[in-house]
Amino acid sequence: MHGTGNNFVIIDSRSTNSLSWHYRKIANQNSCDQVIVITNSEAADCFMRIYNADGSEVEMCGNAARCVGYLIMSEKSTEYATIELINERILECFKVGGRSIKVNMGKPLFKWHEIPLFIECNTLCLPIEVEMLRDPVAVNIGNPHIVFFVDNISEIPLQNLGPRLENHILFPKKVNVSIAKIEKCGEINLRVWERGTGITASCGSAACAAFVASVLRKYLTAKQTSVNSPGGNLLVEWADDVFITGNVGFL
Repeated sequence: MHGTGNNFVIIDSRSTNSLSWHYRKIANQNSCDQVIVITNSEAADCFMRIYNADGSEVEMCGNAARCVGYLIMSEKSTEYATIELINERILECFKVGGRSIKVNMGKPLFKWHEIPLFIECNTLCLPIEVEMLRDPVAVNIGNPHIVFFVDNISEIPLQNLGPRLENHILFPKKVNVSIAKIEKCGEINLRVWERGTGITASCGSAACAAFVASVLRKYLTAKQTSVNSPGGNLLVEWADDVFITGNVGFL
């Protein structure tokens, strides 16, 4: 499946709860961004595990949650589903029409140890400068993100800078990297380097991080906006919790 161009192989392992898969091989053979494994949960409709293309397991994937939520709701013939993650978050998923799925991503975190960082820093303006990128905002949306605001996202050599920033010494768990441009209409254009995967056409948690960072920096005052990535657009809302809405599909 895909969520706005973010591609996944989804394995339903609820009948066995087996996790014995070669995730890197699956990702390489299927040209996908992440491998998603659904297992049973006592706290939600299912448990979702997320494996990057390099085989590492991560805590959050908003676009995958929208895909899994769609599958569970289709199975149950309902318009609501819940998903448990390894960081003990429970994501609520809502069907808002057709294959448009909304997910409550939970509360964003801003404190330096919540990102996490190796040392205490001002997360609203991190002391990071790599070539033309500087002073990012750090936000945790169930996983760590930094957001750089630039005038032209297409001019940033993300393929070269992404690996350097992902592995920056400040981040003990590595970090997802976003390059954001706020348009005059209030929408956000976004490019993303995902840790363990690389450049992806869309990233749900990064879209959330970009909007939250925009509000924290007082670049935007609206409670919602469209975050536009190469793979498609996501509606992001922040009202205590952060919500994303967008379409899902099958590859």
